[in-house]
Amino acid sequence: MVGLIPSVQCALRIILASILGHTVALHIFTNDPALIGAFAVTMPGLATSLFCVTLSSIGIWLILGVATRTVALVGFALYFAHDFVLPSHDALAHMPTLGSALVALLALPLIIFGGGRFSV
Repeated sequence: MVGLIPSVQCALRIILASILGHTVALHIFTNDPALIGAFAVTMPGLATSLFCVTLSSIGIWLILGVATRTVALVGFALYFAHDFVLPSHDALAHMPTLGSALVALLALPLIIFGGGRFSV
């Protein structure tokens, strides 16, 4: 019988990785009303590109479960810095701390207890 807590930790890993991936996608794909049914890709600046590369690699490491405690901590720190350094394209742009609070809520159990099932 598999315990519930390791399964929840695994789910937290996947949810945190999907939030980081969604943040990267918001900076790469544009939502232009003139382009109905098409994806338009924008070229972000250098700082945005570096944040996107590191956030996407952290998301991949979280999905794979590699060094979950350290990766979750670094992912939270980068997302926190991202919220305050780069402009947001989100509907909640006037509340950057809401996204950081959500990521902290997901990352804190991973930092304290680890990644759960299927993690290294």
